[in-house]
Amino acid sequence: MNDIVLITADSVRYDYIEEMEFLSGYQTQSGTTVGHYTRPSLAGLISSQYQATMKSAVTGPTIPEVLSNAGYTTIGLAPSPQLDEVFNFNQGFDKYENFVDAGNRGSDRREILGQFDLLRKVYHRFFPPHAKMSDLPTDETVVEQAIEQFNEATGPRFMWVHLMGSHRPYGRGDDAISRSLDRKALFSPSSLKDSEHQQITSAYKDALSRVDTVIENLLMELDGDPTFIFTSDHGDEFGEEGYYYHQPQRRRTADKLVTVPIVSNDISLTGDRCSLLDIGPMIANQADIDPPAEWNGIDIQSGSRSYTLTIAPWHNTASLRLATNDYTVTSTDGRVSMAESGTDIHVERNEQAEEVQERLQDLGYVE
Repeated sequence: MNDIVLITADSVRYDYIEEMEFLSGYQTQSGTTVGHYTRPSLAGLISSQYQATMKSAVTGPTIPEVLSNAGYTTIGLAPSPQLDEVFNFNQGFDKYENFVDAGNRGSDRREILGQFDLLRKVYHRFFPPHAKMSDLPTDETVVEQAIEQFNEATGPRFMWVHLMGSHRPYGRGDDAISRSLDRKALFSPSSLKDSEHQQITSAYKDALSRVDTVIENLLMELDGDPTFIFTSDHGDEFGEEGYYYHQPQRRRTADKLVTVPIVSNDISLTGDRCSLLDIGPMIANQADIDPPAEWNGIDIQSGSRSYTLTIAPWHNTASLRLATNDYTVTSTDGRVSMAESGTDIHVERNEQAEEVQERLQDLGYVE
């Protein structure tokens, strides 16, 4: 059985993949996210199930569970509070490292401030994303540990690595966009000058290039020439429809947010369309394993997908985006439920431990 590495990087748009010189040298296909921001999107990917996106939490059987049951050693490294164990992202991993400690916490006051647009500006002024990102390890640190853990593990091996270097503010220190420019794009995008827009997109391109280099170093240092597959949890907007970045509370499913690259060295990417739900069956096929009946993804190497569905949950409501070759239908901010195997599943707010909630607030995800 082949060693397999799944790499995800935050906020990578499909139409910017050429900024990632190493990855763009491999076969690349556009993919559609199953969620609109990190947690529901990657919960759906790891679970290959719509209900995981509805719940914004991983639901078994997961990709690592299926591979572990087949004899794989499973390793996960995901430095984001969105991917905390409280949301079951560790399910099926022999080793899972989230890297997030109790530092840089928020407060109840911040949560209250964050619920109102005017007061969110006050919150953002005192707790900008620059400070929040600095509490996470660098991509280089994550990859260093990933290489060590993978090379020390017995095969066959499956590893998932999530990288945050492409997340706004697109760098640290002088590489990041300035706090004042970040605030302006977030709260007053119509007032941005062309030169300021260019600063943001240039910083984004540079961030993608740095992440690409880190991924190249990771794959060059891993033993055994593993099969790899790369994708992203969502994209970012740069004013195309009047918004910048990804703002989960808006439940937007714009094309630039939900269309991401899928890249692989060994897996044939031949389908007309692909959902991130389909990555699970692709990996199972590569490992010569039958995908579980519970999975909603399909193996696009042997079948075709007639539509993609993106679910954008936030609190108790969600937006939906259904796309085919001929049309795209969206529904915004509604009450959403689904019935599966006789069970009704509703979009509901996750109840998180206070510590995890504070970490999420520090990254700007105020619920």
